Amino acid sequence: MVLSVVPNFLCFLLLYLLGTDERFQVIVVFKHFFYKNYVGLSLWPFIILKEDSLKTDAVLINHERIHLKQQRELLIVPFYLLYVSEWLLRTVLYMDSYRAYQNISFEREAYANEADMQYLSKRKIFGFLNYLMR
Repeated sequence: MVLSVVPNFLCFLLLYLLGTDERFQVIVVFKHFFYKNYVGLSLWPFIILKEDSLKTDAVLINHERIHLKQQRELLIVPFYLLYVSEWLLRTVLYMDSYRAYQNISFEREAYANEADMQYLSKRKIFGFLNYLMR
């Protein structure tokens, strides 16, 4: 009985991870979590904000939702590994950690499209690759 449920669960999980359904998205406010001027962070399935008032900032929430989509399509853990690897490489290249952060392909995609509230519905899979070499 249990063995027949496992494939169904795995199929559901895979469809969710690759899908666009945001039903499980959770927004949390935790002001002591942030460094300097950072105000939002996506750690799948959470969007963590510095202040409660930021919940109404549609552009910021859209930016973080783009990151949630990136995380899901890379099956979560590989996203974080690639994100940190790209940041480390760019930090060495630019000798500036903030400039490196701004040039991570995942961040470039999110910043370039954060004001477009329809972006996630028209975004192609692995859209961040378009920003990798720019």
